[in-house]
Amino acid sequence: MGIISVEDDITHGLESLQFHTHLSESESSLIDLRKRSFELLLHAASQSVYIVGMLNSMTHHLLTGEVLTSGTLSKHRVNVGFIGGGRLCRHIVSVLTHHNVCVPHDITISTFQPEKLENLTKSGVHVCSNSQLVVEQCDLVFVCVPSNQLIVLKRDVAMAPHHLLIPFVATLSKCNVAEELAHNNILKTDYKFNKEAAYIHNEPYQSLGMTLEDELVVEKLFPGIECGYVYTSPDWVRDAILIFYRYILSVVPQDALTRLNFYLFGENTNLYLQPKDFRVAGSNRIATEPDHLNDIVGVGAKVANLNAKIGKPKMLRALFVGFQSYFKSKAVDVSQYQL
Repeated sequence: MGIISVEDDITHGLESLQFHTHLSESESSLIDLRKRSFELLLHAASQSVYIVGMLNSMTHHLLTGEVLTSGTLSKHRVNVGFIGGGRLCRHIVSVLTHHNVCVPHDITISTFQPEKLENLTKSGVHVCSNSQLVVEQCDLVFVCVPSNQLIVLKRDVAMAPHHLLIPFVATLSKCNVAEELAHNNILKTDYKFNKEAAYIHNEPYQSLGMTLEDELVVEKLFPGIECGYVYTSPDWVRDAILIFYRYILSVVPQDALTRLNFYLFGENTNLYLQPKDFRVAGSNRIATEPDHLNDIVGVGAKVANLNAKIGKPKMLRALFVGFQSYFKSKAVDVSQYQL
């Protein structure tokens, strides 16, 4: 290696290598983009772990009658799909397996460039270029594509009302996505910025999985607890409950609401939801069948009693206990669950 001259040494003349202390306001804002991006990833990843973890716990209990022991992985699990194999998809797959809510073999990804996911294929993830197959074979599908690709998805995939999509399309609202896809069975967060709050993690350099093992970080990812710069509306919790209720109704309809309450609140019966909480505003209709809950966008906004309950701090805190449980470190031997 040759000698570096002063002219080539970019550190020459600097008072400190902590260069961010000498940036202008506009330059500093660009660095904040990294922190904001990392925080958005934390929200998407944590919500994905919670939804898949809850569905797997419910599946185990519905099919066996037994409560899934903490730190174990059931042999009765949902099939998880992804449309789009980019950075966000890879991050979420990594976090799902890191926190042991599923194994690679449970996951199927549809992408235009499957050759770029060779490492995931080697780990056991199914990779293909058939989004229709993913939607038909998976119990839930994460949509990780840019907004301009939604028109392609609508053109190429025939979706039935029961197909559950979880889109991470930051530039469009939940209602906009539903309109673009002409599909309403959607669980989507419309993130907001709390400019008065600090970032959850000031040095976003470690993995998402490791970051989510920090209890202080996890507390700021659930609505109504303590938010960071990015926060999630309690509407997401309401829609998640409707998703869970619909899933239970579709698998074992008997005593579905009792089962839902047990999964959400355990023995805390004073928080249990009642049939009237699922009465659609402006009518006497109460959602008691899977088809009643297909229209998550419409029904979710109109279930007035449920909206009122979800907004109460005591209920959000109780729901947070279940959310938090999926991020505690646990060693699981997943080899027995692979095919």
